Amino acid sequence: MVYADANIIIRYIINDDKQMAEKAEAAIDSGMMFVLSEVFAEVVYVLTKVYSIDRIDVANSMLELLPYVSTTVPSVMEASFLYYRESKLDFVDCILAAYCITGGKQILSFDKKLKNFIVRKTSENS
Repeated sequence: MVYADANIIIRYIINDDKQMAEKAEAAIDSGMMFVLSEVFAEVVYVLTKVYSIDRIDVANSMLELLPYVSTTVPSVMEASFLYYRESKLDFVDCILAAYCITGGKQILSFDKKLKNFIVRKTSENS
């Protein structure tokens, strides 16, 4: 297993450097790539803030990528991108919400938007 940094995924998605994009694609296609949630968070930040890509497009791109890489808790990462696509929460809050809603973890927060989102999603899933 090879751990990817954010640049691998960004080059793969943006395809702004053909040689790097091809290497990134080959690494992803190998089925041996592992992506930490922290790396996904950096990718989301760079794509939305630096490249000004719409959050829905970023989430969709990440959802398309997920089946081809390994990550710590795939169901949590999938839910994180789904929540990011449908909400105004920042991506790290979406990860926390996913750990709570899909992973059954208790989240302690003073963030009312995050807490309201978790309550709403939990009631929808009941």
